[in-house]
Amino acid sequence: MRTTLDSQASGTAPTVSFDPFGEPLDLARTEPCRTEPPRERAVYRVTAAAFWALALLLVGTRVYVSDVPVHQTFAAIAQTAQAGFSILR
Repeated sequence: MRTTLDSQASGTAPTVSFDPFGEPLDLARTEPCRTEPPRERAVYRVTAAAFWALALLLVGTRVYVSDVPVHQTFAAIAQTAQAGFSILR
């Protein structure tokens, strides 16, 4: 069963918030959080997409240009992982 407190019977104390340095914050003076306009979100998405496209391009280029075959690299990683798991057992 859920009970609610009666504000007149219990009295309401003002809530106090503190900043990271322990100083009390005056909640009446704080400004509400501003929301991003839709245009800023679109710019963020385009920028993030460009970043990840460039990252994938660089990784793909490095794999393509590398002298070591890809299957050999994955085999070495698998062997290292197996050795690590055998130590943990």
